[in-house]
Amino acid sequence: MLVYNISFQIAPTLQGQWLEWMKSKFIPMVEGTNCFEDHKFYEIDIAEDQAPTYTLQLFTQNAENLGQYQDELSADIMDELLKTWGDQCFHFITTMRIVN
Repeated sequence: MLVYNISFQIAPTLQGQWLEWMKSKFIPMVEGTNCFEDHKFYEIDIAEDQAPTYTLQLFTQNAENLGQYQDELSADIMDELLKTWGDQCFHFITTMRIVN
């Protein structure tokens, strides 16, 4: 199983709006690619003085689907994130393999 993980830090004043946008726009855009079989969306427990932090984990058994998403589809989706939230939402991406 492969996991495409996107971690986000959002400006505290925008947290509610951003969460709604993630649930109604961003996650459906990613799911609409049909490259992933499932997803989990988590809020990360952090120190009180840090910005709200979340992670979206997208699961696939198929390396070809992950490659297609990365090579052909993710740029447009991530551009939408940047256009909508700009520097108010920092993100980084990791790819993982489940080993247990």
